[in-house]
Amino acid sequence: MTFPGSGVPPPPVPALPRQLHLGDLLVGFGGLVLFGFSFAPFVAYGERAAEAFGLLGVSLSFNAWSLQTFMVPLTTFVVLAALLGIAAVATRFGLRRDPDLLGFRLRQVEVGLAMFGFVVLLGMIASDKHVLVGARRLADADPTFQAQEVALSTGWGAVVMLIGATIALAGALLNHFGVGPAIAVSGRSAPPGPPAAGPPPAPGQPPAPGHWQPLPGSAPPDVPARPEGPGRPDPPGPPDAQP
Repeated sequence: MTFPGSGVPPPPVPALPRQLHLGDLLVGFGGLVLFGFSFAPFVAYGERAAEAFGLLGVSLSFNAWSLQTFMVPLTTFVVLAALLGIAAVATRFGLRRDPDLLGFRLRQVEVGLAMFGFVVLLGMIASDKHVLVGARRLADADPTFQAQEVALSTGWGAVVMLIGATIALAGALLNHFGVGPAIAVSGRSAPPGPPAAGPPPAPGQPPAPGHWQPLPGSAPPDVPARPEGPGRPDPPGPPDAQP
């Protein structure tokens, strides 16, 4: 496409660059930390429980994916929420916009996912993990019964997962409120536009770059083209001589 009556194409529309915000980095990093350390010890029996059960030398720690504890599928939902948060960041980065999902912006969805993981992990770490329901009541009724002997302790993997969830939540909140710097990662650079129009060329000289150049069969701007052929009017002749 060119401008009418000239060989100069219109200036191209520059493409929007892909921007990576600080919140995006935090959501991605926190989600990866949460996922990676979900394979570390999440809960474990203490030494007193191992002695009481006669299981010394046996590994009594369980990760977040273990089917032998009460955690699954709740911990599975936490890990999936972290991975979905990473997928939401990647989607926004690839589309260069914040699309809608069931009436919610992806940034709002990221806040919900990160908040879910943070609250669930915080509650599981802060809770008493007695394998036997009512262990404290039984200990009050029977002084010889020790509730700690059938209790699970929080593993170091759960603590690191909570740290990752906290980082992801902070990043999601930064994205939601539009706080934090952004880095232009990539983007198609716009091709150079037409050069600036220069002065009209001197007679017998080629036109300068960017100056209007007539195309074959076209007329200069604001100058109507003269028709050619039999129907063309004759040019006016010289004025009649005065007697």
